[in-house]
Amino acid sequence: MNLTYRSTEELKIVKGQPLHIHTAAEYAFAFVMQHKVKVTLRTSRKPAIGNALSGEIFLIPAHCQCKLEQTASQMVTIIVIRFSQDTPQLQAKGKADYHTMDALLSEDFHPFRTPQVRSWIHDFMSENEYVETALYYQLQSHLYAIAACYLESVQKPKETQTDLIIFVEQARQLMLEQYNHPLDIEELAKSSGSSPSRFYMAFKEQTGLSPHKYMTKIRMDASLHLLAGGTTSIVEAAHAVGYLDEYYFSRLFKKHMGMTPTEYTARAKKKVANLNGVFAGDLAVLGMTSYISFERSWRENNPELVLEQLAIAQPELIISGPTTNEYYEKLSEIAPVVVLHWKEYSWKERLLDISELLGLTSIAEWWLSYYDMKVENARRHVKNVLGNEPFLVVHAVEGGFYLFGMKSRKLREIFYEDLQVTPPSPAKQISLMKVDKLEEIAELDCENVLFLMHSSTTEAFCVELENQWCVLKPSRLKKRCLFLREYDSPLYNPIVNESLVEQMVKQLLVRMD
Repeated sequence: MNLTYRSTEELKIVKGQPLHIHTAAEYAFAFVMQHKVKVTLRTSRKPAIGNALSGEIFLIPAHCQCKLEQTASQMVTIIVIRFSQDTPQLQAKGKADYHTMDALLSEDFHPFRTPQVRSWIHDFMSENEYVETALYYQLQSHLYAIAACYLESVQKPKETQTDLIIFVEQARQLMLEQYNHPLDIEELAKSSGSSPSRFYMAFKEQTGLSPHKYMTKIRMDASLHLLAGGTTSIVEAAHAVGYLDEYYFSRLFKKHMGMTPTEYTARAKKKVANLNGVFAGDLAVLGMTSYISFERSWRENNPELVLEQLAIAQPELIISGPTTNEYYEKLSEIAPVVVLHWKEYSWKERLLDISELLGLTSIAEWWLSYYDMKVENARRHVKNVLGNEPFLVVHAVEGGFYLFGMKSRKLREIFYEDLQVTPPSPAKQISLMKVDKLEEIAELDCENVLFLMHSSTTEAFCVELENQWCVLKPSRLKKRCLFLREYDSPLYNPIVNESLVEQMVKQLLVRMD
């Protein structure tokens, strides 16, 4: 299906003066800027009648007579985006093509929503008769995105709760991608199709934070990374994360971080050499990246070269995992060395230790306070959906499985302590167990399993794995499989753990619905 953007027009509708739109051979998407409009679509099919609310989009088919009526006292603004569809080659040969707009038209009037639409509309309204090539391609991209949202909306069953879950996730992604632009959260809430209060509640159910707190955290996190580099001024950082008033930004930064942006920059620009990939997540929470880094296997892989590169880099501090006295002395000749026995204590304590070394304890405490909010929210979902049902935690890898038990600190703290998933009896005796076949896990006394998967894992593989599990555990009719499919980094650090908590909530919300 090839779509070609044609034009955009802004139309005003007042009460008592219906507006008529004729599309001829073209199609159009109409966006309601505010208030509500009554829509009547007349085509060769039966007439479709309905209301479109503020923030909704609806399709006006080709060869359609569309009547728009204002039902309230306020004037309504409609943005109409006209486009054409090229005749598919298969159709030209007399063959059916089920990927045309006509083939996918909804029988009924079908308004839909997407959080990104207002930024897209702004681009469409920037268009004039001398459209630049770059803008034209951008508008083409927006057109296809709107068409994709329409088709997805038409083809899926109408499930209000599911729609709201999807909308909140889209809104969250919009915040992550456009935190540097002004974003009217009140308008975003209105665009959800639910009441603003329901949107706010749903957002907090999914993220553990209100939309305003979530946006503030995103912006503060981004400002840390900008300031830590030492080349971005406070004014530039403020503007880059969406705050036009740098004085307001500085006050907000100090309120959350416990120090001024200037104080943070002075401490965070320290040149830190990292000799263990696990610590990269701790530094990231503090807004920092390693000045130079190596994997923790550096002693087995040409250690003399590592020492040479460190000597050239001249870091101000070296953070290392356990090492021999010989290498500790060699490292100490280059810079002060801090050895962290990271497997022997919790990741939260390690984060606080590293932050104290750098004079950034308040930054770590700020991050942990938000993490705790997310965990508290996730626990409620675990209790509501899983109850006291015990779950095994299994990492599925190519060629086998790793089973994590209560004696393994790595995932015990996240799932069995933070999220309070009920551990099964076998897990209490296991640290980390590698098995080749699913049958070996099924032999353990537990009906339910939580699989950690790489993001490249296909849905078909997950379905097949769940089917195998149910066949292998026939003793009960109800067996549960959960899949967290973004376990790409098995590192024991704050960034990975936060991701697991967020994914757990997403998985449980789907189960609730």
